[in-house]
Amino acid sequence: MRRRRFGNAPAGAGVVTMSDVASRAGVSAQTVSRVIGRPEMVTEETRKRVHDAIRELNYIPNEAARNLASNSSRVVAVIIPTLSSSAFSAQVKATIDTLELRGISVVIGNSEYSVLREEQIIQTLLERRPMGFILTGLHHTPRAKDLLRQSGVPVVETWDTDTAPLDCAAGFSNIAAGHDVGSLLAARGSRRIAFVGGAAHQDSRANGRFIGLAKALEEADLPPPLRIELVLPMSTQDGISGLDQVMQKAPMTDAIFFSADSLALAALLECNRRGLRVPEQLAICGFGDFDLASLVTPALTTVKIQPDVMGRTSAELLLARLDGDDKPASVILQHQLIRRGSA
Repeated sequence: MRRRRFGNAPAGAGVVTMSDVASRAGVSAQTVSRVIGRPEMVTEETRKRVHDAIRELNYIPNEAARNLASNSSRVVAVIIPTLSSSAFSAQVKATIDTLELRGISVVIGNSEYSVLREEQIIQTLLERRPMGFILTGLHHTPRAKDLLRQSGVPVVETWDTDTAPLDCAAGFSNIAAGHDVGSLLAARGSRRIAFVGGAAHQDSRANGRFIGLAKALEEADLPPPLRIELVLPMSTQDGISGLDQVMQKAPMTDAIFFSADSLALAALLECNRRGLRVPEQLAICGFGDFDLASLVTPALTTVKIQPDVMGRTSAELLLARLDGDDKPASVILQHQLIRRGSA
């Protein structure tokens, strides 16, 4: 069957080829390939001519053929634990913005805080021959680690730097962040402190914050914190559930550290509704410094992180590996404890 010709495709042609683009732009096919795959190697004027020809001819690059020829794609796989968090959204946007400058696309996987699901996603995405992976956290199944090592592609882990990464990492110390919160609560006079966050087996990063909190309380000669573990993924309503569980198990609790601002904000608003004075009767601290943290009354004490910087940095580390840097240094970003009215 004869294929139809659409738009500005060359007369007598079926599918527009790279040679057609090269002819229209007045360059070689190799130059067209570079504009598509390694645009930084081509002058801006030449890139413009090639992109103009691509638009005029409605050319679609044959990604599958390029993958077979190079044994990889122009795609980086980013796996995050949830699609509903503004922090992860900011991270991914910065990653995409950075990689797009090199003509690299991003495919996103959602693990739903399950290392088994993450393993399955890694296996599936490896079939697409990605250039590399950007993962969340440092904890993965043994098989996932084996798959990544055997693939030979660069791997950047984010959101945690408390243990050694598979390859390199861009994140912060959750243990240090939790320790800072514990030191603040102890210094302000809190004596019966609780922690509310994701279950340890699901969220290693929240577990690091708990470890840091417990260490600070031990150093202050205070009792170990009560721990309430929530099943992930969590909703805002779980902040109220966590508050209720704390009050049921330890009604004399005078401070709660929530592993995420979404939980802390829900609990703070519920305390206001119930007439429980914050921070006089109950101090509340969150994590993340969400937009609403400074707008509620009292304003939320929290830990500020930089997900956008983390996203950009992780992409830069991956690009460094792709450019031949065998051992780029992991980047430890600084967190900031922001004290406001709630603690």
